[in-house]
Amino acid sequence: MSKCNPKEAIRSDRRAFIKTTVLGSGAAVLIGYPLISYFITPALKKATGKWVDFGAVEELSPGRIEMLTYEFMVKDGWLVLPQRGFVWAKTTQDHQIKVFSSTCTHLACNVIWQEETNQFICPCHSGRFDSDGKPVAGPPTKPLLVLDHKIEEDNLLAYLSF
Repeated sequence: MSKCNPKEAIRSDRRAFIKTTVLGSGAAVLIGYPLISYFITPALKKATGKWVDFGAVEELSPGRIEMLTYEFMVKDGWLVLPQRGFVWAKTTQDHQIKVFSSTCTHLACNVIWQEETNQFICPCHSGRFDSDGKPVAGPPTKPLLVLDHKIEEDNLLAYLSF
């Protein structure tokens, strides 16, 4: 029978524990990093934007506010989904264009242009905006967002964030 020194046994157990911990941690990092980057990173991406073509500028009526609709595909995390919506384009008599977001600045409901009152109306909480997008009644305190836009090859393009 051989005698086993208790201090050597503890050292051996400690070495085995440290070796197992280091190898296990290394394996967890090597396996975990790709998994985390695949599943978590898409959800943490910042919002992006896109220039959306709304068609020929000549089709807009001077002195009017018109609804322009859009639809395109956008990658949201791991899914590719359709993005649909509308904006409001105001064309003055001298052909100046302003493009408004359709989103109310109070609680993000869609505003509707009401020609008879010459106002944008938010149906959610009775918010009202004048024809320049400034709040005139209800809870909204900020004006409607005026979108960046440009004209390329006689088409109106507006920059939408999503």
